[in-house]
Amino acid sequence: MSRTSIFLSVTLLLGSAVLASALEPVSGPVGPPATTDPSYRLSPGDTVSISVFGESDLSASQTIARSGEVRLALIGEIILAGKNVREAEHAIEGTYRDRQFLRTPVVTLTVTSYFPREISVLGAVRTPGTVVFPRDVTSLDIVEVITRVGGFLPISKSDAVTITHRSADGKETVTTVDLENTITGRRQAGRERADLSIYPGDRIWVPERLF
Repeated sequence: MSRTSIFLSVTLLLGSAVLASALEPVSGPVGPPATTDPSYRLSPGDTVSISVFGESDLSASQTIARSGEVRLALIGEIILAGKNVREAEHAIEGTYRDRQFLRTPVVTLTVTSYFPREISVLGAVRTPGTVVFPRDVTSLDIVEVITRVGGFLPISKSDAVTITHRSADGKETVTTVDLENTITGRRQAGRERADLSIYPGDRIWVPERLF
């Protein structure tokens, strides 16, 4: 074999080795997957990824239904809305265990998409519109909400503000509150301060005062 042939053969072998090494997967530490605050309280419309350690067939990615549940393999529907992430994981683990599908399940739940959590404030306020909830907040005080939309107008009837709340089962309740007394520090007779908490999806209406 001539020197030229030998040189070409060696060059081809080296090129093949370099190409093979380039195609091999690079090993090394893999960063942990994104996690969700375990205290975050799940809401309808949130999309969640659920995995069971060692049971890849049971993994699921679903959007929590308006009625609050998701449907999982083997166990069917389970209510997750209203639970925080850790409570939801324990509820799923307990269901698999109680129904004897798995002996010691380890469930990990991650929120992959958050449903926009907001309330609407309409009527006689300075900047009517929506107020978006911070991700780690489950309720807001109504006085804080009114402050976020710029406060009342001189024509606002602040002693007859209505709050419309929709529960998880779709039922709506309408409550009228006297914010004038609340802001000045006077408590309404028979009404606890906690009644003035506002939740995602609520609607607030501030009427105008009739002169």
